[in-house]
Amino acid sequence: MKRFSIVQNGYDIDEVNRFIDIVIRRLEKLDEENKNSLEQIDALNQKLKEQLQKKEKNVSIDEDKISKALVAAQEASERMRNVAKEEARLLIEDAKRNANSIVHEALVEAAKTENEAALLKKNITVYKNRVKNILKSQLEIAEELDKIEL
Repeated sequence: MKRFSIVQNGYDIDEVNRFIDIVIRRLEKLDEENKNSLEQIDALNQKLKEQLQKKEKNVSIDEDKISKALVAAQEASERMRNVAKEEARLLIEDAKRNANSIVHEALVEAAKTENEAALLKKNITVYKNRVKNILKSQLEIAEELDKIEL
């Protein structure tokens, strides 16, 4: 599972975006490979048909073998499509899990930060009251000194 750097207000947005870009590129690459494979299969099927047409003119070809070859090519194509779809599905699931984990960790971090802020506020208030009391005490001492005649 991908871990992201934590910055002041959660995760590093640029790092998360880069990861999402990588996932998108991988999906696009898989899609492109799938399209290329399908094009190759179509091209091979077309070549096979052309060869069959040429052979039919000159020599009789065993149609059963050709039929089996076409079926095999179609099955291979279907398997490749299914593999590509499954891989894409797994990548998307992984990205969703990572996104959910990121959101959860960000919420936990935000709650921690809020608690720390509340504690700091409380500490500042306590410190202010102490300083006020010290100053008040010092002022009282100064007033008592003014009352004493030298």
